[in-house]
Amino acid sequence: MLEKIREGSQGVVAKGILVLVIFSFAFAGVSSYLGTSTDLPVAIVNGDEVSTSELEQAFQNERSRIEQQLGDMFETLAADENYMAGIKQSVLDKLVGDKLIDQAAFALGLRVSDEQIKQAIVSEPAFQTDGVFDNNRYQAVLRQLGYQAVSFKNMMRVDMTRRQLLSALVGSEFALEGEAKQLAEVQGQTRDIRFLTIDSNEFLTESTVTDEEAQTYYDQHQAQYLSPEKVSLEYLELNVADLAKEVTTSPEEVKTYYDEHKKQYQTAEKRLAAHILVNKTEDAAADEAKAAAIVAKLAAGESFEALAKTDSDDKFSGEQGGKLDWFEPGVMDADFDKALFSLEKGAHSDVVSTEFGYHIVKLLDVQAGQLAAFADVEAKIVAQLQEKK
Repeated sequence: MLEKIREGSQGVVAKGILVLVIFSFAFAGVSSYLGTSTDLPVAIVNGDEVSTSELEQAFQNERSRIEQQLGDMFETLAADENYMAGIKQSVLDKLVGDKLIDQAAFALGLRVSDEQIKQAIVSEPAFQTDGVFDNNRYQAVLRQLGYQAVSFKNMMRVDMTRRQLLSALVGSEFALEGEAKQLAEVQGQTRDIRFLTIDSNEFLTESTVTDEEAQTYYDQHQAQYLSPEKVSLEYLELNVADLAKEVTTSPEEVKTYYDEHKKQYQTAEKRLAAHILVNKTEDAAADEAKAAAIVAKLAAGESFEALAKTDSDDKFSGEQGGKLDWFEPGVMDADFDKALFSLEKGAHSDVVSTEFGYHIVKLLDVQAGQLAAFADVEAKIVAQLQEKK
């Protein structure tokens, strides 16, 4: 039997069938990669879709937040399908609300500039050390939260744009004439009242309560006569700051710590940047050509400052000859940052493409990083070592 099968499989017909089967699997596999996504939207907000994966991600984030907040109690609540369905619905409602806010902000032309985002990051207390922006702390926090610098800035741009719209709406209150009139009438109302005070003590002597009535009331209202639970305890309060003052540190320990952790006391290099910006439009080729033409003018000897005033789409910096601000590594867009910190003083870059447009970056000045003197940070190191001990 097996021999007949092997012989049959060597025939022309069998080989032809095998080829057809192989092709059918190949086309099915390719179509699965090239076909449209099966991630169906769970909501469509004025043509803008909320995908299943987007909802699931937001739901898992909310679930984690509630679980962290409630602890062991969450397991009991999570077993209730109706409770979890309610949470998922509230998450979907929020996503829909966010879409509507984004659409309204876009329609009104609300935008948040790079400078506003930068200032928000620099002034955020979570990114500061001793009240000063700390780029190392900023990068560490982003890594802990699982964000890239660009994605975090994009998230801040969306959040700040939404808050811009909401604050504009809240800050632009108005009242109709009828509402103002009604409010004035309510505020100006007066009431005439009469009252009589009766002393109940005069009637108490005439009232009698039997022992049975008192016992019945007591039995029916025992909760009113329960005394709260009490405990007897002793405790000892330890203040870390007070204990640390009693710990001794030697000058050698302090100096060794300083030598081993100099990076903590090293300020990052700062660079003063200028740029000429070409905004991105639907015609990418024309935008790139415009940026390349500006580079050609610079190569021909035209002034960077003059071109920034006439050709840059960033009119605010253009009035200053393209001058932006002092930047530390990692603050700006990755490509912009790379171009800026690869330039020699006074030189300009080629065209740099970022999500914000096409830039020609110029390095105006450099402020080298400095190591804080040991004497300036000695007291701080002593306090750190005392607390650690």
